[in-house]
Amino acid sequence: MKLWGPKNWGHFSVLLRTVAIAIAAAAAVLGSAGTASAQPVTDQSLLAKVVVIGVPGLTWNDVKASPELTALVNQSHVGSITVKTAGPHTCPVDGWLTVSAGTRAWGSVADQPCGDLPAVTDGKIAGWQTYVDRQAEHHTGAPIGRLGQTGYPICGFGPGAAVALARTDGSVTNWQPEFDAARLASPDCGDAVVDAGALPLREGREEARKRVADLVAQARAADGWVLLVGVSQETANAHQEPLVAMQLPPDTGPRWLTSDSTRRPGLIQLTDVTATILKERDVAEVDPAGAAKAGPLDGNEIHYTGDVHTDADAVIENRLDTNERFEQPRPMLVAVSMTILAAELIALAWFVITRSPRSRRTFVFTLLTQGGFFIAVFLSTATVWWRWPAPGISLYCVVLGISAVFAAVAQLALKRYAFLGIAVAAYVILLVDGVLGTPLQFGSMFTDGPVIGGRFYGFGNSTFATLAVAALVTAGWAAQRLIDKSRKQAALAVLAIGGAAIVVDGRPGWGTDFGGIIALTPAVLLMAWLTWRGSISWRALLGVGVAGVLAVSAVAFLDYLRPEDERSHFGTFVARLLDGDVSDVLIRKLEMAVQFFDGPSGWAMLVGVVLAMLATVLPDRVPSPAYQAFYTSLPMVRPTLLALSTCGLVGMLLNDAGVALPAIMAGFAVPLLVARLVASEQPATVSPESHLVQES
Repeated sequence: MKLWGPKNWGHFSVLLRTVAIAIAAAAAVLGSAGTASAQPVTDQSLLAKVVVIGVPGLTWNDVKASPELTALVNQSHVGSITVKTAGPHTCPVDGWLTVSAGTRAWGSVADQPCGDLPAVTDGKIAGWQTYVDRQAEHHTGAPIGRLGQTGYPICGFGPGAAVALARTDGSVTNWQPEFDAARLASPDCGDAVVDAGALPLREGREEARKRVADLVAQARAADGWVLLVGVSQETANAHQEPLVAMQLPPDTGPRWLTSDSTRRPGLIQLTDVTATILKERDVAEVDPAGAAKAGPLDGNEIHYTGDVHTDADAVIENRLDTNERFEQPRPMLVAVSMTILAAELIALAWFVITRSPRSRRTFVFTLLTQGGFFIAVFLSTATVWWRWPAPGISLYCVVLGISAVFAAVAQLALKRYAFLGIAVAAYVILLVDGVLGTPLQFGSMFTDGPVIGGRFYGFGNSTFATLAVAALVTAGWAAQRLIDKSRKQAALAVLAIGGAAIVVDGRPGWGTDFGGIIALTPAVLLMAWLTWRGSISWRALLGVGVAGVLAVSAVAFLDYLRPEDERSHFGTFVARLLDGDVSDVLIRKLEMAVQFFDGPSGWAMLVGVVLAMLATVLPDRVPSPAYQAFYTSLPMVRPTLLALSTCGLVGMLLNDAGVALPAIMAGFAVPLLVARLVASEQPATVSPESHLVQES
């Protein structure tokens, strides 16, 4: 790399001032972001008694099969609840410990069936220290005992309630092993937590559902409001799905439950139950020595939103359709990916054997189809496929169809520049989706979703990887059109296009992606510098890194300055950092990053990613004359490829997705690059007048 002398720092300061202005503008937008609050969950006059009834395994199929539970639908705010906890399974003990802590806890033993809930012996949970140690062992950071430590008189009924209401030392007070309606109605019982027991898997389930409905009726007779929720799956290997959530009575007519932790109508988290009890009662004021020192909650107060619903059957079908929306994407992702890969291999074999124009076009088409797939996963959500017959097959066909349509249109309209059309389309679609609150990403193949407790709002790792590739390729194309006229204007174009992606990706309420802006910001700054100056010194490279760190830090700190219940995970991370409570978070993220290397697939991804990155740095070592000629064909090829590698490398090192993030980037970028090379009969000779960046 070229080393620069002092006289060059005047140029560097100009770019830094430009970057500083862009960062300040982005930070202002990010800092002012807020989430519109829904209505409070209930009128204060109804808070004489709050009764949480937890039922492990209560599904919407149970509601459909039970006339008693169906009758409650039009008397309730309703929704689904995700019961993902810190461990691989959500057994009843995991769910109740999570209610206790207000953050995801780990109670069961991995690779073992769900055991019985612990007994209460001499006023204390048997084996409580084992659960405390388990949180430390798995670095959950869950302060089990938080709810019981508040000092507010909360009554408990049943073994699960004992776990939820135990103090930090495992002691239990104001608790009974069986439900007692008279005790619940007494003045000594403030709020209450009731364990209705796990529903039997087969025989006796109908009777158990009737008992649940009867418990709700008795709790409502205690002059308060009732929150009926599923708190866990029945067994460790149970079919994972969002469970039932109902809040009665619906003080403004039956609507959809939601919370700021999900920002989705009809969906709450298990941790929201704890947050609702604590925040409605302002319990931290009651016992500052207990609840206030336990750290931030994972959940938020439950709200209601949306229009009034009056058709119980329609509501139940809506919930069952929503379950399909959350359950089908992951298995169909594998099916679609394998189909496209098989088509690519067949087309490649045909092309290698015949070298005919038709085989060339077919091979390029399959490569472009893989690029189109990174658009189809989002646009498929707009088709509402989960309401179609055979939702899984419908999703499979919809995604393949949209992928092929994008590939065909791009190939016919743009010829060898088809890759560019797909990248620009992905960039525009994801920017719009981010500004609208990511409705296309939610429930798509690229979000883990509520079934396994992934992102409920904002951009996930796969979405960010798609946006990063699309943004950098689009920025490279725009800069190529301007670079002959002015390198400075070309660099500003990179900052504008890349900066828009950074703002949308990072703004709370839009992309809300802390890890994403950490990776994308230095990549955009590096690309802008290389566009402006053509080369970079070590000191300038250090300056780019510092500018990136300052930008990300500014965003996180501004989010931290917002009220606690309005912060995204940017501000929450800063709060934990200032409280000295960030080590468990960092360790968990590191464990998530390295878990990919438990099997050969992770190592294979690493080898592929490293080879792809080396190709951007050492093009002369790539055994492909077409690629070598392409690398030097236009000024913006090298900066864009280096920016892609930088984004992937930083993301791999600092993101909990680890090697998966650059692997996903490569899955989008490499087929587009190969399609570009194969589509051109003479990839070494490209007309500069085309002003189209040849990019991966």
